[in-house]
Amino acid sequence: MVVNRGPGGARMVETGRPGARVVSYGPRRGFVERTVRPGYISRTYVVGGRSYAHVYREFRYRGFGYYRYVPAFYYGPRFYAWAITPWGVPMPYGWGSAFVAPWLYTGYFTPYGTYASPDLWLTDYLLAENLRLAYESQQAGDDGQAPALASGAQSASATLSPEMKAMVAEEVGQQLAAEKAAAANPGQPAASAAEQAPAALDPAVRVFVVSSALDVTADGSQQCSLTAGDIVTRIDNTPDANQNVSALVTASKKTDCPTGQRVGVSVQALQEMHNQFREQIDSGLKMLADNQAKGLPNVSAAGARPVAEGTADPAPDAQAQLAAQETDAATLEAQVRQSGGGD
Repeated sequence: MVVNRGPGGARMVETGRPGARVVSYGPRRGFVERTVRPGYISRTYVVGGRSYAHVYREFRYRGFGYYRYVPAFYYGPRFYAWAITPWGVPMPYGWGSAFVAPWLYTGYFTPYGTYASPDLWLTDYLLAENLRLAYESQQAGDDGQAPALASGAQSASATLSPEMKAMVAEEVGQQLAAEKAAAANPGQPAASAAEQAPAALDPAVRVFVVSSALDVTADGSQQCSLTAGDIVTRIDNTPDANQNVSALVTASKKTDCPTGQRVGVSVQALQEMHNQFREQIDSGLKMLADNQAKGLPNVSAAGARPVAEGTADPAPDAQAQLAAQETDAATLEAQVRQSGGGD
């Protein structure tokens, strides 16, 4: 069992091994990872008492194992074209508490009130989702109490600028184009070679939104932390012997690694960020396809079709496993404190 406390107090607990892991962020949030068929694993995520599964394809690169997210649905080409086409006039959108809460973005991230195209709305949606999940993880780590870092503690200078949002929006557009191409050739990923470079090393993929608390090494020796919603830009294409690459902190919150800091990040961590990026885009696309983003133009005939290799049933005992693991972790931490080992 590995117990890690993030900079804001969020606790992540991990047991098992890749392909058979339990990762919890409190007793009611986390995921259970298991093999569903040769070469594929599923993660049953539990969030707010709701369980759902995502599928990933396993592959190796230079002796290291990686996962690549496999969508559960693809849409028709017209829908992907619509998602990157301006509406002609900016469309207003009211962000409700069901998707983003003010304490998640005050002082760092504020969603726009109007959007010129669907991909710009998707950009704010995925940023808001990262910050919401970060808050929930921190709250769970504090046993349901309010996080120590409130929005008022964030520096006004630590603001996600329009330029930074534009960089993320460009990545969103590239991912939509890549998914459109994959939808036209759904069998291509399964036929690819076993040894392949992760998407996180693709020269076209440079900007990453941090999806969970991460400790990194700055300037070769100093330690600092990144949390969900921070943004890093990869500046190396070739990983070192430990599969680490250099990245630049492009945007961060007050208590995290400072903006402009050069840090070393594992390719595995970047690939996880890329997977989460794709998952959140797909979540936002589904909202648009189902016309759940109230106030934005309706979509007709999105042409959604299931992807067999991206479908798996949630593990029925996932929530029980997370709760049991959190109980064991609390016992372990208490034992460490009693023995004088600190937090």
